[in-house]
Amino acid sequence: MDNPRLEKKVLRVALISRVHRNPYVSLLRDGLMSAELGISPCIEERFSLRWLWERRRQVDILHIHWLELFFLYPTWWRSLRRWLSVVLALLLARLLGICVVYTVHNIWQHEGRRAGLVWLGNAAIFALANAVHVHDARTAELLARRWRRRRGVYVVPHGSYIGAYPNECSREEARRVLGLPQEGFIYLFLGRLRPYKGVEELLYAFRRLEDEDALLLVAGQVHDPGYEGRIQALAKGDERIRLHLRFVRDEELQLFLNACDISVLPYRRVTTSGAALLSFSFGVPIIAPRRGCFVELVGEEERGLLYDPSDEEGLLRALQRARQRELAELRAASRRFAEELNWRDLARLHAQAYRQCVKV
Repeated sequence: MDNPRLEKKVLRVALISRVHRNPYVSLLRDGLMSAELGISPCIEERFSLRWLWERRRQVDILHIHWLELFFLYPTWWRSLRRWLSVVLALLLARLLGICVVYTVHNIWQHEGRRAGLVWLGNAAIFALANAVHVHDARTAELLARRWRRRRGVYVVPHGSYIGAYPNECSREEARRVLGLPQEGFIYLFLGRLRPYKGVEELLYAFRRLEDEDALLLVAGQVHDPGYEGRIQALAKGDERIRLHLRFVRDEELQLFLNACDISVLPYRRVTTSGAALLSFSFGVPIIAPRRGCFVELVGEEERGLLYDPSDEEGLLRALQRARQRELAELRAASRRFAEELNWRDLARLHAQAYRQCVKV
């Protein structure tokens, strides 16, 4: 940052992502633009050898997100062809002197689709990226152990979702709209229902919770009909469990988050948790296993509760302990934490990494 040329050059950053439902990349773009950092960002939904060749004179930095989505397709042959195009594009970027930055959202491919290609894709990006962005120190350590990647790794936390979604309804209104009692303690699982997220363990634990005033909301879309059937079977017979197994629109998120007392994220594997940041952004504390990013996000249980995932009774005890905590303090701490993670400040840290990466 001491080189005056560094301050004058406007860096053209292409934020590469195919994700639409999560506004992470658009929030990062807005932060980069609002902070007046000499960065010209744009969002691109394409990434291939042909695309890069066409754009080779229009970009200084490729900041890639969720790489696997660019080569995971229904057929193996098409997936392989797309994977080859992506890897060749990474190689071409390096040959042309275009800086490649990669954000690690997931170390693992949770559903196991094309596991071999995903592993090879990770190997390629971790070998070829000039810089790798992680959201916490634990992921940096995992990256070093699992992939031997230590150079050029920088830590910038996941930003909040404050202002990204409507948040206008009160607790009372949210419960009324959802047909929930105004009194009572409400646990919430919100998000796409996938096996790795541990919803089955949550339903099993909640059914053993001896609390007539407790309710469990499970809200989110299920793509696998077989898995949806398992969820419905586990919930059957317990009137305290309310299933909303459908797509939750952006404007509806506030209903579930404002209606609940605490959010439960019983993930079996986790690298980064946007769901935790979404909860905090609405002032909702979380219950989560003591693993991965949750340890840092929850802290010394200032913003929720942690449990031992190897303990069969761990989640049940965490559900019970939630009733004994002062929720007003947890909620206030959760909201303060989210407010500190504003995208304008985080964008400055990314900009420093960009400029270090290009070294102009």
